[in-house]
Amino acid sequence: MAEIKREVKLSDWGNSKAIRLTKDMLKEAGLNEMDNIVFDVEVMPNKITLTWRNELTPFQKLFVDYNGEKPQPEAFWDEVDSVGNEG
Repeated sequence: MAEIKREVKLSDWGNSKAIRLTKDMLKEAGLNEMDNIVFDVEVMPNKITLTWRNELTPFQKLFVDYNGEKPQPEAFWDEVDSVGNEG
């Protein structure tokens, strides 16, 4: 992915300062503006780096690709027909 540089301004936000990221910037980074995003911040002289941190728990990760469909019920051994020479 090509690096895209943009200019942003540091603004007042209460007793702090803030930088706003536009929807376009978030989209280019692969983030959705509706996501609850947590960043790790690395501060060095003349440089601040934000790195997206995946905050999913191991349990939540199990459901990442879940689409809401109910799983098919499994048949009991005595409810299925023989396939080979089992019986």
